[in-house]
Amino acid sequence: MKISELARRSDVTTKAVRYYESLGLITPERLANGHPDYDEVDVRLVREIRTLQHVGIPVERTRPFLECLAAGRLHADDRPASLASYRKALDKLTGRIEALTARRATLITSLDAAAHRGSSVQNSERAGTENEHYLTLPADLPAPQDDGGADHLPGTKAPQITRSTTC
Repeated sequence: MKISELARRSDVTTKAVRYYESLGLITPERLANGHPDYDEVDVRLVREIRTLQHVGIPVERTRPFLECLAAGRLHADDRPASLASYRKALDKLTGRIEALTARRATLITSLDAAAHRGSSVQNSERAGTENEHYLTLPADLPAPQDDGGADHLPGTKAPQITRSTTC
């Protein structure tokens, strides 16, 4: 099959197929004129590469998975090297999550400090009271009732409003 057909069936670009081939991840047969001739195995390999990329495994680390498939295995992760690739991807993802969690905590602290600066409520009074935290609604907050008072608003243009800055 032609590269365009492989790309279409694998839901990737022809550029991606060429890239995978340049890395030696797929090795199509060559026709007499030198053009590549892809087959069903190549479709399966390219789909596996795409799937692994979506879960965070870089293209360069897909080789162990592809070797499983090329060896005729039913599953691409039947080898220890595949499991090691999963672990590396998980470790990297865990590191990113921890870094983002730390950044989020810093932003929450900064937002809380800025929002309550000059407030009569002291920081020590707010500390440890999750119910007053800006991300958490009170447990006893009643659900609002729709009285239809805004039914006329869809499609209505909002007036131009000029706001002054607070700084």
